[in-house]
This record gives sequence, structure tokens and C-alpha cells, in this order.
Amino acid sequence: MKNILIALLTASVAASASAVADNQKALQAKADSANAKRGVEIGGSIRAVAQRSSFSTDQDVHSVNKMPNVEHNEYVSADLSFGFRPYENVRANVIMRLGGGMQEYFAAAAKTLEAKWLNVEGNIGKNFYWTVGDFRSAISPLSIYNPGIDILYEPTIFARKRHMAQKEQLLEGNKRNLQGINLQFRQEIDPMIGELRAEAFLARVNRVSVLDFTGAEGNILPGDEIAGTSLASATDKWLVGGNIELLPVQKNVYVGVTPMLIFDNENSKSYTYRHPNRDPQGFVPGDAENAYERQEINPYEYGPQNTFVLSARAGADVGGLVKQKGLSADVVAEYAMSVNKVKTAAYVNDLGLPVPETEESINGSALLATVNAGYEIENSWSAGLSLDVVMNDEKWFNNLAQSPSFFAQRVLNSDKDGNTVKYGVNSPLYSTFDALYNYSPKFTPVARTLGTDDNAFMDGQSKSYNIAPYNKNSWGSNVYSAAQLALINQMIDPAIQATLPNGLATANRKGFRVSLKGDWQNKIEAQALVNIFNQVTPESEAIDNVSYKEFGGGAKFDVAKMAGFSKALEFSGSFKRSENTVTPKVGTEAKVTSNFLNVGASFQFLPRLGITGGFQMIETDYGNSSLINPNVGLDVPFMTSNQTQWMVGFDYVVADNAWLAINFGMINVKNDYNTTVVGEEARNLPDYYSATDGAFGTYEHKFSQAIFEASINVEF
Repeated sequence: MKNILIALLTASVAASASAVADNQKALQAKADSANAKRGVEIGGSIRAVAQRSSFSTDQDVHSVNKMPNVEHNEYVSADLSFGFRPYENVRANVIMRLGGGMQEYFAAAAKTLEAKWLNVEGNIGKNFYWTVGDFRSAISPLSIYNPGIDILYEPTIFARKRHMAQKEQLLEGNKRNLQGINLQFRQEIDPMIGELRAEAFLARVNRVSVLDFTGAEGNILPGDEIAGTSLASATDKWLVGGNIELLPVQKNVYVGVTPMLIFDNENSKSYTYRHPNRDPQGFVPGDAENAYERQEINPYEYGPQNTFVLSARAGADVGGLVKQKGLSADVVAEYAMSVNKVKTAAYVNDLGLPVPETEESINGSALLATVNAGYEIENSWSAGLSLDVVMNDEKWFNNLAQSPSFFAQRVLNSDKDGNTVKYGVNSPLYSTFDALYNYSPKFTPVARTLGTDDNAFMDGQSKSYNIAPYNKNSWGSNVYSAAQLALINQMIDPAIQATLPNGLATANRKGFRVSLKGDWQNKIEAQALVNIFNQVTPESEAIDNVSYKEFGGGAKFDVAKMAGFSKALEFSGSFKRSENTVTPKVGTEAKVTSNFLNVGASFQFLPRLGITGGFQMIETDYGNSSLINPNVGLDVPFMTSNQTQWMVGFDYVVADNAWLAINFGMINVKNDYNTTVVGEEARNLPDYYSATDGAFGTYEHKFSQAIFEASINVEF
């Protein structure tokens, strides 16, 4: 609209004798004035992906798995952001998402329109700010935080795919998406006392909802009847708290405190009626006259949450105090405590005697110290160091900081998994790269069998999902309960989540991580890291110690800049090794090791047109993994795993987050299993496995996925 207005105004003054510069200033002033009166701002993003993924393996020689080998994902989603300003100090914001599948182009009912973000914000004077509705918050790693995944020098071609998957979930860095009321106060007192910042917030982080336990949407393990399996909430879950910060000495010193209460409102507790002893397909055995029973909406939770968290922080900008040119240094120490009240429901013991309800307060603590230091010589070189020291005991609990933004899920060719796709990292066709980089906003699975009668419809269902559209994405901003977190932590990807699966707030961790980074004239950059952690208290009395180690490094350099050319020719690479070691009190230690290699390149041969490529490899040796990863669905132990991914393509880049890309790539996976003992249930083996395949105690499973995709991402 602004450009149209300027064009019209330009035509109206074309005959003017004024100078061109004066005309342009006048036109810009009129356009700005019109925008101010209209009070509407428009922005947003457009993401479009056309993707074909084909699955292949040489081991299904008898075509046991008859599900489609090819999956098409073609979709467009447009997030249109509108800012309405009816008054100078009040603004309403809404993000409308328009979505449609290109495969369903002619089906009007398949189109989607929803409000993904809605709030009203404003200010009173220059010091008081308020927001009602959706807002984001990331106060500190031990209070409110959304921990993610760090990949050292990730190839650009893959980083773009991960960016799109995260944006589909409206993620912004480590900020957590919340919904409620946020009040903020800012007051500059004087240069020495500094600035006072006060914040209060009330947010609902989950609400009562009835979900189908057999469906993929809203469940961690559809159809399973264990603690944490469902994301449904039997009560409304709330967060109430505040944050007070003072920045004295010209804002070079920092102190802050954040009290929070996370609780379930028991007055909102609701019940429903379900069939007892149901199987994942909903079949009801037994007496039809007693076909229903009254249950909590989510019977697979430990009980109502009531957790108080208090976080205190202090730090200083040493570089600002010293005022040494080129020097940057800051230090922050944070201590947090949690008081988690846990209720045990009343029950009848083995003697037939009633045991009343009990309540216990579990007190935990966490400590984090962070040091960042660096030195830079202008137009020459720079070097920096980052150090985090962690001491979190095993009773520490704060799900606002410990709920991860990444929960590994199967995405492409998920129809091939069928009944086992819900087991994530232990699904037979899982790969880390598929979970990290791919997503599908609305995927409709095919039936397991074809038919039109009731029996065929029941047999066509899967134990992992209903035959209905659902969202496939490993990224999110959920706040998980204690039971859900415990279950998710049994399903982590050891290649990228073994050390700190819940970020710096991970419970039962002590140790440090350090990173060194250097740069020369923005042409060569290098980085090295070392992470060493231990469990504070081993989870089993039979274990003496559990340790976690990571070390690695990488670099990127621009050959074109070094040669003095204007076009970019950048190469990058990194290597990281992870070790997870369990030392028992009696017997030999068990170890899981994983190596992660990244190689990337990009070449811009025209002003906006270029070539990008990337290669990734993960090699994992599980050793005696039954001692280390008692994962859900890990019926047959892994021995080793090798995963590779490569992708190349052309791109047309307009800006950092505006590109058109056409790529082709391949994911190859080889898993070795210990088949010495295979019970009746082997959920992590493919359905075409037979006893003769693992007759010698080892089964080698190989499969690949060829991916062709075209994507558009524009943020404006």
C-alpha cells in the first residue's frame, strides 16, 4: 500500500518544478502520515514446499511391507501479520495462517484459515507496558526458557530446512510461547542506581481437553497405557509469577529475581466415560453391559502439579566497567530452587486396607554460572570464550525451563512404519536427519489394509495413529508435565541429546561446557567445544557413576573474500564426538559413543543465483545400550548405527530469510541389532524381519530415502 501511495503521489506532482530530492522527501512524509492515520501494519511470511520422498531397501525381498514407497508432501502456508493501532498507545496484533495442500488444490474444504497469534498490547506513558493474549518469554535458562539443539557449522542447505520447520511452529530462538497477561515496568532512576525493571505474568500453559488416545495428534505414545503417554490435561495448568531486575552502574551490573508458581487448577478437573480394557483400535472385549467406566480425562498422569520455583541472578559487564577498547567480558551466576508438591492417590493395599492420600514436598536446586569473554582488533581478528558451569541436583524440577523444543519424530515415509512410527528414535525407519529437518503441516496417512466393511476398517487402523490428518513436526513449544518429561527423556536421540536433553536446566547434572571461537577479517572463522558432565546421583543403586562427554570443533572460510572476489564461495565443516559412560558398582562399564560430521558449501555465481550443498554423517556405537538407554520400544538392543545425508541444489536468494531453492538429496541408514534374544515383541525391527535374518545373533538393516524438493521461504 505504501509503494502504491508513493507511486500515485509521484504522478500527481510530476509537473512540479521542485527538485527531485525535495519531491521525494515530501512524498515520503505524506506516505508516513497516511500510514500513521490508517494505523495498520502488515507483515508475515510465506512457506511453500513440494517434496517427494521415496523409500527403498533390498531386504524386503518378499514384499512383506505393502505400504507405499513414495510420499508426496505439497503444501503452502502463509502467516499474515496484522498490527492494528486504533490509538497511539494501543495496538492489536494477529497472525492469520492460510494453509492449503497443493495435492488437494480443488478441495475447498481442505483449505485452512486460523488465528495462530492474537494479542493486544500497549503502554501507559513511557514506563508501563502491557500485553493480553499471546506473548513470548525467555527470562533465563533456569526460570523460563525453551532449550533447543545446537549444530556446529550446520550446512546452509540443511539450516534453511530446520528454520522453516521451526517457523511453522512459531518458534523464536529460546523464547517460550505463552498465552495470558504480561505486565512490564521500566524506570530509569539515575546512572549509578541504574534502571529498574519489573514484570508480572499470568499464563495458561495447558487446559482441559479430551483427546483420542489412539490418535497421533496430542499424544506421545498413542494407544499405550503408561504414565505421560498423552498430552491431554485433566485440569487447567497455570503459570503465575514475576521478575524484578536492577541494572545499576550505568547498566553494567545486573541483579534479578524470578518467583514462579506452576499449578493445576483442581477446580477445573473433569471426567469422561471410556471403554475399559480397550486396545489401540478401540475394540471393547468382555461384557458389553459394562462397556463404559468413568475416568479422568487423562488417567496417565501422576497427579495435579503444584511447583514453586525461585530463581536469583547476579552479573556484571566487566568490559563495560573497564572500558578497554576491543574487550568484551561478562559474568552471570544464577541459583534456582524448586518446591514440588507431589500427591499420592488413595488406594487399597494387598491386605485390603485403605491407604489415604498423601502429599510430599520435594525440594531441588540448580546452579548455573556463565562467563563470556572476548577481544577484537578492528578489521583484523577477534577471539572469544564462553563457559557454563552447571550443578543441578536430581530433585530439581521446572518444566518451564526443562521442556525441550525438539522431540524426535518420524516424518517422511511414515506410512512404511505403520504400527511402530510412534516410537520415534526406536522406530525401525528412524533417522536423526529426517526428524531434524523435515515436516508436514497436515499429513493424511493411508489405511493399513483396503476394504469397505467394518472389519476391514478396523484392520486398516494403525496402533500409532488414526487414519486422519495430523501434523508431523519434531519442533514445538509445549510445556510438559513431570510424567511426560520422564517419558520423553526415555526417547531422546543419543546422537544430539545425550548430554543435556533438557538444556542447561537438565536435572541431575554437574559439570561444565566451554567454547572457544576465533575470527580473522570475517574471512575465516573457527570454533572448538568441550562438554564434561556427570550425574549428581545415579538413578540406580547398582550404578557407581554416569558421565557425559562431548568435544569437537569446526571452521568456515570464504575463498572468494580471501581472493578479493565479490561473489561468495564459502566452505564449512565440523566434527563432534559424544560419549555416554555408565560405570556399575560391579561389572564392566557400558558406553555409547557417537560421532557427528558436517560439511557444507555454497557458491554464488550470479548476483542472486547460487549452488548449495551439504553432507552429514552420524556414527553411533551403542555398546551395552540396555544399561544406558532403557528407551520405550527398544526391545532388541542396537549395536551400531551409521546415518548419512547429502543434498545439493540451486537457490535464488533475495535476503537472509527469503529464498527459492530446488534440492535433491539422499538419506542412508544402516543399523546393526543384537538378535541373540528376540522376544515375541520386537517393535524396533522392521516388519519384514524374519528369524533367519538374525540367526547368527546380528541383524544388519539398511534403507534409504531419496528426497526431491522445491521450497520457497519469504519473510517480510
